[in-house]
Amino acid sequence: MFNPDTLTLREMAGLLRRGVLTSVDLLEFYLQRIAERNPQINALIQLESVDELRRQAREADEMARIGQIRGPLHGIPMTIKDVCHVRGFRMSRGLEELLGEASQEDATVVARLRQAGAIILGITNVPELCMAFETDNLLYGRTLNPYDGQRSAGGSSGGEAAAIAAGCSPAGLASDACGSVRIPAHFNGICGMKLTQGRVPLTGQFPNDRSGLFHLTSAFGVMGRYVDDLALLGQLISGADGHDPDTVDVPFADSQPLAQLRVALSWESTRTRVSPAVKQVLQRVESCLSSVVAQVTPTAPQMLDEACDVLWRVFITGADAGRGWKRLFQSMDKQTYTPATTELIRLSEEVELSVDEMKRDWIQIDTFRYHLAKFFNQHDLFICPVFPDVAFAHGESLQDRERYAFVFPFSLSGSPAVVIRAGHDPVSGMPIGIQIVGPHWQEERLLAVANFLERELERWSPVAPLTTVAL
Repeated sequence: MFNPDTLTLREMAGLLRRGVLTSVDLLEFYLQRIAERNPQINALIQLESVDELRRQAREADEMARIGQIRGPLHGIPMTIKDVCHVRGFRMSRGLEELLGEASQEDATVVARLRQAGAIILGITNVPELCMAFETDNLLYGRTLNPYDGQRSAGGSSGGEAAAIAAGCSPAGLASDACGSVRIPAHFNGICGMKLTQGRVPLTGQFPNDRSGLFHLTSAFGVMGRYVDDLALLGQLISGADGHDPDTVDVPFADSQPLAQLRVALSWESTRTRVSPAVKQVLQRVESCLSSVVAQVTPTAPQMLDEACDVLWRVFITGADAGRGWKRLFQSMDKQTYTPATTELIRLSEEVELSVDEMKRDWIQIDTFRYHLAKFFNQHDLFICPVFPDVAFAHGESLQDRERYAFVFPFSLSGSPAVVIRAGHDPVSGMPIGIQIVGPHWQEERLLAVANFLERELERWSPVAPLTTVAL
């Protein structure tokens, strides 16, 4: 029996096609993991019925036996973040007020995974309305970091990241508007990819396809244990669907050889100081790359600080003294909130922009994107931290927004970004990830560098069960 923990998704699929491994075997492995680990971390919030999962796995094995393979994920179980419609599941986006009847249709991205042969195990936990960097809500409760129950799994894709880190799922679908794939990937020591804005259709977002201003920074992303998992899933969910008018068909370009790449790398920020452990990880990355790429330059794009401020003022707080958030929650008749949502509303009340100030910020957005494109004409990619330290303790999501200085800018720009585990803190043992960012439509370039670094540095391995639980 092969150990699924050691297999990429492609390797699983190859073994299934050859009859060396069965979908039933895989399913039972993950069902056992979920039974053992999910009660500790509270990552999966709804699970498909075991009878139905076993029926699907047996059907996949029978089809494989007669040579009828649905696609590259044939018979492989995986999970989906509670952020889009998944047929048969009651979606909520972390709000009891939105929990209704089971979805009748899949979001485009979910349908594409099913068409590729995936078996959907269940859906994973999120913060209220996905508006926090920690995963906690009044409906399902708090998700814990599998490495340390006292620490956050991050957000808003914290449930998905924790499930994968704990070995309860091999991979899954997530989303990122302000760092929601990248922060949890770093906190939980897994791989995550935010694809170029406009590559993946947002059709089927829950509760609405169009989510106001956030539609301009929202992107579905993928999470997995290994870099190759991101490469496979990213291509499967991409491409126009005829419904989302902002999605275009752009082919995945082959990456140029590593020896030709010009890499910019920096751990410096005027807003936040990285921990010694994070700095040491970036220094190891710099050392690994220096002998295999054309050049490694200690530099960063212009206007990162301005980009952080604009994202905060216009997209997160809403620029209207909190009136938008209050109207939204009043429309749901929402009366009680998590501490993170309460803090979001309070901070939003402090930000109100005039028409002239809003015009200024929209000009800043365009100017930042222009300068970033020029930067990527001179450098093929940019490597930086995801977060200045390891995962924080529960309840600290909005204590210091400057800590998100490495992720906010690349939400505003719509850039593709890959996060991989690259080390750990020697004191706490917590994982440390790095962020690899590139020009639009160049995911393959980022994945090529991530693949190299994954071989040279640390990669995911199953986390030991928690000894203390702090729900």
